[in-house]
Parts: sequence; C-alpha cells; structure tokens
Amino acid sequence: MISKVEPAEHDFQEFKSSLFIADGAHIAPGFTGLLSKQISAFSNGAGGRIFLGLDDDGQIDGGVLTMLKGGGTRAWLEDIIPTLVEPPLKNFNVYEVPRKGKRSLIKPGCAVYIVEIGPSENAPHQALDYRYYLRIAGKSRPMGNVHLQDVLQRRRHPQVEMARVSPYGGPEYIEADPRGPKVAICFQAFLENQGRTLAHHVGASVLLPRPLVDAYTRQKTLQEPGVEVTQEPGELAFFRYHPRPVFPGQGLLFLRFWLVIHARNRRAYRTEEAKIGWRIYADDAPPKRSEAPLQRFAVIKEGLRWLDERLRAGRGAGKLR
Repeated sequence: MISKVEPAEHDFQEFKSSLFIADGAHIAPGFTGLLSKQISAFSNGAGGRIFLGLDDDGQIDGGVLTMLKGGGTRAWLEDIIPTLVEPPLKNFNVYEVPRKGKRSLIKPGCAVYIVEIGPSENAPHQALDYRYYLRIAGKSRPMGNVHLQDVLQRRRHPQVEMARVSPYGGPEYIEADPRGPKVAICFQAFLENQGRTLAHHVGASVLLPRPLVDAYTRQKTLQEPGVEVTQEPGELAFFRYHPRPVFPGQGLLFLRFWLVIHARNRRAYRTEEAKIGWRIYADDAPPKRSEAPLQRFAVIKEGLRWLDERLRAGRGAGKLR
C-alpha cells in the first residue's frame, strides 16, 4: 500500500512525520490541535488521506509506535478523530500498516498510519481553534467567507442543474396545414444532480416564448406524462414534477417539448430574444433560472431554410398574413 503512494502532497494527500504525532512514547505537544486542522480541511473539501509516519517526500521515516496509548495507537486515533472537529466527524477510516520483513523501513513495534477522510455531508467542520479549513494548493488553509458559504450551500441544498438541452429526432415538416407550411421541432431537456446532497423533490419549468408555440406543438408537449402549462407574460411555462428522488451524480431525461416555425414567427427565431429558458426547483433551494439561445441549434436553421423555400415557391404564401 505504501509503495504505491504518489510521492507528493496535494489537495487529497498529506504527509506527516512520526515526530508530528510523538517523540518516542510521548505524544507531541499540540498534536491534537494540528491534526484537527488537517481533519477540518479534508472533510470540508472532497476528502483525502493523511499519512502519519512519512516524511515530506513520502518516504517511511521509521513509523509510529503501535502502543502509544493503552489499547493501541489505531484504536486511540479512531477514538479522538471524531472529537477534533465540530460537528464530530463520521466518515473516516484509520489503517495501520505494520512492519513486514527484515528489510522494512518501519521499525520493530512501529507502523505507518493512514487516516482516510471522505467528503462530509455535515460540513463545514470547525477545528479546535474555532476556525474552518480547506485544502487549497496542497495546503490546509483557513477558509474565507466565500469558501464557507459555498460549503454551507453544498450541505443544505441539492445542486440540480439543466445538464443539456438538445433536439430529439429531426424536424417534422407539415405542408397540409390550411394556414400554410410549418415545421414542428422536438427538444429534450436533461437534469443532473451535480452536488452531494440527495434531492427529494425536483421540479422544473421550461419557459418558451409564446409566439414559438402553437396549438399543435402545445398539445404535443402536454402529451408528456405529468406536464402542466401556465401562461406568464410573453411566455408559456411547461412544468413537470419528477416523482422520485434524484441522487447525487444522477442525470435524467426530464421533459420533451415542441416548438413551431411558421411564416408569422420565423423572424422571431432570427433575433437574440429567441431563447429557451428554464426554472429548476429542488427541495428548499432557491429556484435556478437560466436560458439558451435558439440560434445555436442547427435544427432551427434547417427548419427556417425549409420554410423559406416553401414560401418562396408560393405554397400557402397568400394565406398567411
């Protein structure tokens, strides 16, 4: 295990010599306070490992006595680590790597200890000096207000985002409409929980400019399970509630919706105001709203070209005003 350790400290790895913890059989002065800062830093970030008994280059320096305390050093570390931060740490392991073989760099009666810390759902964790720490550029540093607010936000709220909006299938070309030719285009929206907190209740509204939806495409969208529509100034909001929790890292196809291009709205698609918007609700997190311009989608340009060709050819041009 030790031989495979990357010989460098970084945001997920810290080396501490045996003197960091003890001088022979005596616990080093200030050890618990110094370890507390490391525990705080790793638990407030993405986790990591602290090696006790390795020098700054990741080499074994002889190791730490296995019986620093009654019951053994490992058991002692497991007892004190939760108490070194507030709230107490739950997600951690302590591994003892003993001496093996006569050529081992670990001294008899000693071992190297690995404290493995996972990302904490209860972050931020305060160290014994009443400060909060975070791993930054390979060092455990006091957290600024921005970092602290970020950790608080991660803990309290799931981070559900619109991962992707993309066309689904090709355009549907409709020439038989008595009002003239039109193009119906289907899009699909994907959500993803990008945080570390389970989202128990997730809902989202897709916001579409009213001129870009007609009765046909409105009905097509409402055929999706659980979709409701409301009218807001200048736009339609198609809302859907997801009936199951969304786990951290989980992505899902949330909704398929339809737009229409016809003679009366085709100019609107060529303006910067032609956008798809969305509003995402996840538990008690503040609603998130964002948008994407329709001009970036090749399928929109394809539909506009087809409609322009039909109108130039005079098909239904006289019926559309």
